[in-house]
Amino acid sequence: MRIPLLLLLMSFHLPAFSQLLPGIWRGEITLNDSTSLPFNFQAYDKNLDLINGEERINVQDIQLHNDSVIIPLPIFNTEFRCLSNGQSLSGNFYNYTRKNNNILPFHAEQNVQYRFSEKPAPSSWNVTGRWQAIFDDEDPESKMAVLILQQNKNHLSGTFLTTTGDYRYLDGEVSGNQFSLSAFDGSHLFLFMANIQKDGTLIGNFYSGSHYHETWSAFRNEKAELPDAESLTFIKPGYDKLSFKFPNEYGDSISLSDPQFSRKVVVVSLMGTWCPNCMDETRFFTEIYPQYKSKGVEFIALDYERVLDSASVSKSIRKLKQQLGVEYPVLFAGTNDRTEAARTLPMLNRILGYPTTIIIDKKGIVRKIHTGFSGPATGTDFIAFKESFLRFLDTLVQE
Repeated sequence: MRIPLLLLLMSFHLPAFSQLLPGIWRGEITLNDSTSLPFNFQAYDKNLDLINGEERINVQDIQLHNDSVIIPLPIFNTEFRCLSNGQSLSGNFYNYTRKNNNILPFHAEQNVQYRFSEKPAPSSWNVTGRWQAIFDDEDPESKMAVLILQQNKNHLSGTFLTTTGDYRYLDGEVSGNQFSLSAFDGSHLFLFMANIQKDGTLIGNFYSGSHYHETWSAFRNEKAELPDAESLTFIKPGYDKLSFKFPNEYGDSISLSDPQFSRKVVVVSLMGTWCPNCMDETRFFTEIYPQYKSKGVEFIALDYERVLDSASVSKSIRKLKQQLGVEYPVLFAGTNDRTEAARTLPMLNRILGYPTTIIIDKKGIVRKIHTGFSGPATGTDFIAFKESFLRFLDTLVQE
């Protein structure tokens, strides 16, 4: 078979790469016309690690063909598709978990260590500590947040705690009287920027994804706390039990009335495969599941999704269970729209956010409902949550 001359000539000009150049890379995802989110990753062979502060998220099975590079990201249904010249990547970030399949421009440079700026300006400020934060565009119950910061010279790390979860591992810098923090976990794009005022308070902007923006402010308060996470969602008067019947990833219906849950303490997680705090909670539950299953505790997750076709849902659940090692049932419960989701569990007053965790005793009585999840990025808050959660489970097991 003859190969057309033009294609033959073109093939000699395509650089071939068998791996990404090793080392630290700096990536940028363009959020809008004036704002880009920077992040870092470390490449080695055909793998890389996304870097967010202390967190490392391993990405495997990178595909390279001539100058084309496809980077499928773990857990979430997202990927980079780009071209490489060896020391740089240019292309797009695709988020297939969105109904409109978000596509955002992406560029990365090899051997760039910094995240925001190569030489941040000296600063006389130290913002380490706990802050009471207020998001301006949220409803009254979601406006209040707790900001935890740790500064070492110009380097800054931390997270925001909210009623529906935390913003995971934020990483960035202080430069003069400004600071910047970002996180990219393979799906979620979080960018916080703030000006430090003369009185030490903070006035900032928050960007998320391709379109979301709101303003926020904060003041120092080492005793800053959120509303009680166990008072936000509750069983309506006249109810004391939870009931549902939803399909798993194979289409088999599972109900709380099934024999495997009879006379067991049951932990029900309302979650989504698109939700970063849900992934942190799932990792925690997966870690403790073998120990507590032997004590008579069962776990079950109700998955509320953005994309609702059955093939995509089944794929997302299988991917979640495989990559996180989930051994308990994950059931598809419907759309993640909170109003619609609440209709699937009419005994609840509402579903305020994901995850929401419901703990049921051996008699089938709902004993506790916890909204949100303080993940490992929150430090002592995460430790306190784990200790309280496990103590309560141990109490129910002994009843």
